[in-house]
Amino acid sequence: MLGILFVALAAAEGVTVTIPQTWIYGLLAAIFTALMGSASKMAWPHVKAHFGSVARLRRAERALDEKSPGLWLAPSIPIEPPPDYERVIAKSIPIIVVANLKGGVGKTTAVANLIGHYGLKKNKRVLALDMDFQGSLSVVVLSDAEYKNSLEQQADGSPSKAAQLVSGRDAQWLRDTSVDVDGVHQARCVPSYYTLSIAENRVMVEWLIGKRKEDTRYLLANVLHNKAIQDRFDIILIDAPPRLTTACVQSLCAATHVLVPTILDGLSAEASGGFVAQLVSNEKIWPHLRLLGLFGNMTELLTFNAAGEPPDGRLKDYEADARQAAIDATTVALEAGGATLRAAQNSAMMPIECFIPDKTELGRTAGHGIAYRLQGGSQATQDLSRAFDRLGDEIDRRILASKKK
Repeated sequence: MLGILFVALAAAEGVTVTIPQTWIYGLLAAIFTALMGSASKMAWPHVKAHFGSVARLRRAERALDEKSPGLWLAPSIPIEPPPDYERVIAKSIPIIVVANLKGGVGKTTAVANLIGHYGLKKNKRVLALDMDFQGSLSVVVLSDAEYKNSLEQQADGSPSKAAQLVSGRDAQWLRDTSVDVDGVHQARCVPSYYTLSIAENRVMVEWLIGKRKEDTRYLLANVLHNKAIQDRFDIILIDAPPRLTTACVQSLCAATHVLVPTILDGLSAEASGGFVAQLVSNEKIWPHLRLLGLFGNMTELLTFNAAGEPPDGRLKDYEADARQAAIDATTVALEAGGATLRAAQNSAMMPIECFIPDKTELGRTAGHGIAYRLQGGSQATQDLSRAFDRLGDEIDRRILASKKK
């Protein structure tokens, strides 16, 4: 009888329960009292706590099992998006994650200059989220004073604003306290630093062991889909880390679209296809995410004609080969996807005129500001700003087209 009691108690603390736990505990408490007599009042809470701990550990073990489809798709943990997730995300302002699991492909550079494009040319109210604990975007887009202030706050023990965000802080906080982007009218940034990695690990572990009841994967979606944020901004740009960390997964679950920069070499092209395959394999947790496309970054294109085309209409041979390899790998990956991701199969690569040239000005401003702000002046600077304008215009065209489907 005692063995049956323990098995039932473990089931009560498990992940999937068909009978309300309060009923089960009531029945078990009655059985335990009959077995243990008057001592049960003192022993019961300890027994319950013990089996609760065992069940939470087992939940985490099942999630990390080598046969599991992956931590973020653990069968032992149900997928629980926010209420009206599908309806809310369909009506959302554009939330674009710039991501690739390959490092060094210019994600931060792309986000920073798209902030310039939307904030300066199109006068959009931009919210930028630095969700990489290295904080590269924060260094690029914040003034020296703002960045120093952010570091000083963390030195005093305060987590970075991105760390607060990944932990599920409310939308009112985000609306009122995001930091100005240096020199870009109406653009705001949520800065990050290494405290973000601490918050990511804490939130993930709490979720794995069942201590955190809300689905951690959708904490950022709860915030960004809030009406206060949707009314405050016109577009949200997210710089994601080159890993499926808690912050990256939260970003993809909150996003409407994902944009993938790549270097045009064989290794990066293969990695880009691998990243799209990851988007497909985890599609259950972001079923409405749309792929805007891949684009070549830091290419050897030197200038463009009036139509926005490179002088000879071609890439370098090795870049053209890498571009085709990326298209092939992405097309194959998308074949296994659902309708939303698969819709990008015939347009997985942005047009060549949307590729970003490798200009000295990009390197010169890296870590010291947004290159897009250097409009006017040299031909190279003008080429650079026009390249990001073409990319931004194509992004808008694709977003509009996706809404009509």
